[in-house]
Amino acid sequence: MKSKFHAQTYMGIVLLGLSGAAIYLLPYLRWSYYDALMEASGLNNTQFGMTMSVYGVLAMIFYPVGGIMADRFSAKKLLSISVIGAGILGLWYSTFPGYAAQIMIYAGWGILSTLTFWSAMMKATRQLGGSEEQGRLFGLVEGGRGVLSTAVSFAALFAFSKMGEGLAGLRGIIIGMSVINIVTGILIFFFLKEGQRKNEENGEQKKLVLADIADILRKPAVWLISLIIVCCYSVYLGSTYLTPYFTNVIGATASFAALLSIMRSYVLQFVCAPAGGALADRIGSITKVINACYLVMVAALVLIILLPTTKGAMVPLVAVLIILCAGIFAMRGIYFATIDEADIPMHVTGTAVGIVSIIGFTPDVFMSALCGKLLDSFEGAAGYRAIFILMLAFALAGLISALLLLKMNQKKENNE
Repeated sequence: MKSKFHAQTYMGIVLLGLSGAAIYLLPYLRWSYYDALMEASGLNNTQFGMTMSVYGVLAMIFYPVGGIMADRFSAKKLLSISVIGAGILGLWYSTFPGYAAQIMIYAGWGILSTLTFWSAMMKATRQLGGSEEQGRLFGLVEGGRGVLSTAVSFAALFAFSKMGEGLAGLRGIIIGMSVINIVTGILIFFFLKEGQRKNEENGEQKKLVLADIADILRKPAVWLISLIIVCCYSVYLGSTYLTPYFTNVIGATASFAALLSIMRSYVLQFVCAPAGGALADRIGSITKVINACYLVMVAALVLIILLPTTKGAMVPLVAVLIILCAGIFAMRGIYFATIDEADIPMHVTGTAVGIVSIIGFTPDVFMSALCGKLLDSFEGAAGYRAIFILMLAFALAGLISALLLLKMNQKKENNE
């Protein structure tokens, strides 16, 4: 039977969702204000791109190290340091210093978002409740991130337009987002309660040792979870090309494509992530829901590939797009919750998240370049179809991995 959350648990969900949204607002501000931000920063396109490359490289490097830190230090303190630090760097960034300083700022954001934040957030989420609540906990935190990111982004856009869409407006947005980070860090430090769930059933607070890391690396479940995430994340990144597909191939207007992008990026995130978590807890299996999500994604991608590339196919394509992204976000909300279902000990949660993350998020390195190569190699609709076939291949590989993990979990339950 589904248990009810305490008020303190909801407080934790809100704070973790807020921090998960806030810390990424500033590094990814360029996706909404690229031209204005580049002009204000005084950089050329190459330099502007290099700042984000530094962010991405350092983020990838520090995923596993951050996992170990999350298991050795207080998750609450790490989270608080991360978002306050990101806010302080944001205030520096609002002065639009020179190129070298901006490289340092993005490097700082990259380190803070992984070394001291990501695995700590995952561990803090897991600690909020028991195994029968993990689906809802992870789903609600992911959904909360979507709601808060949407609210802040729209508020920033409104403020930017009211302040003349110039340097003053951009500086105001950066300062406002920096303040959100700092306030969030303070709230986490004083109001986030951690350790509600003991590290072990006997209540002993075990410490991470080197043998634990080796033990994690030997677990087949860890590698299967990594494959599940890398495949889902690849499909997610590929889905971003559906927006130009609608404008360049199907003939949709830019405004309609932008509306679809908001629906895909935000609305489905905060609707489907909690829904996927609630369903997982109701049926008592996160892995079964992940299998169902992959089946939905495979079916949707097959339909996208088979549907004609004419304006008359607009309505069914929109419907299939919504189905595809519903499957993606329902899974993204809960795929880290499989760590609990795979019986990874609590005291090595951060390390497991770090190992899984550095593998699971490698599509950030190769997926955009690969999709760009396909668009350059095949003309028009054929290039996008090649991307959809690539996404289908990842979805099928993810489905196989999820089936293997489900079989492994069921075998373990039968043995017990």
